[in-house]
Amino acid sequence: MIERHKKILEILASKNKVSVSELSELLSVSEVTIRSDLTELAEKGKVLRVHGAAQLLEERIRQEYSFQIRKNQNSQNKIKIGKYASQFVSSYDSILLDSSTTVLSMAKSLRENDDLKEITIIPTGIWTAIELMSCQNFNVLLPSGYLRNISGSITGIPTSEFFQNLNINKAFLGAWGISIEHGLTDSHLLEIELKKIIIKFAKEVIILVDGSKFLQNGLSTYSSFKNVSKIITDNTAPKKIIKKIKAIGVDVHIVN
Repeated sequence: MIERHKKILEILASKNKVSVSELSELLSVSEVTIRSDLTELAEKGKVLRVHGAAQLLEERIRQEYSFQIRKNQNSQNKIKIGKYASQFVSSYDSILLDSSTTVLSMAKSLRENDDLKEITIIPTGIWTAIELMSCQNFNVLLPSGYLRNISGSITGIPTSEFFQNLNINKAFLGAWGISIEHGLTDSHLLEIELKKIIIKFAKEVIILVDGSKFLQNGLSTYSSFKNVSKIITDNTAPKKIIKKIKAIGVDVHIVN
């Protein structure tokens, strides 16, 4: 039952409202069982019952579950990539971490490293900023801008202006997709423009992507490979594409 309740909340996180019959079909249980589940979840303040359907009671809960779904996709590979990437950060560095869930895994690894001191970290995602809140030996500098409600990223004109007077040693970025034909792509125009600006002001750009990102393309390209010094990925990345990227001159690291 606990697992079923979790699945119901995940489904509701991806849709504004879901009917009892739809939940019954998706979870392969009776509508009676679903109604009972929704009643219990409503009593706990998690969902709101509406005319034979349900929706999450608070937008905050929906955002948290939406984020958890993204974070849990290929989670073990993301953790390995994030841990590996953290070795490229030294004390007194100034680094930027974008709002991707793979880069969030890197933030967790940095938080657990007590040897790092006086690092200035600029997170462009609210979830990454929250992850770094307890780090007393890091200086966390938040950009100004608009909070995107789907990804938790901070974007917009104020954010763009924020970077113009900063010296960023290393920028760690994710991508929606990566390919020889289109380079590094993303799916949201404001985030694409923000990453273009970050690449312009960062001394070194390091891309963190799990192997699944080599099989898809986002809406638009935010960078070619010529602006990238390193790509860190896992051993599920297609070998033929990795070989071609290395031939271009990019340092590719494969995490097992």
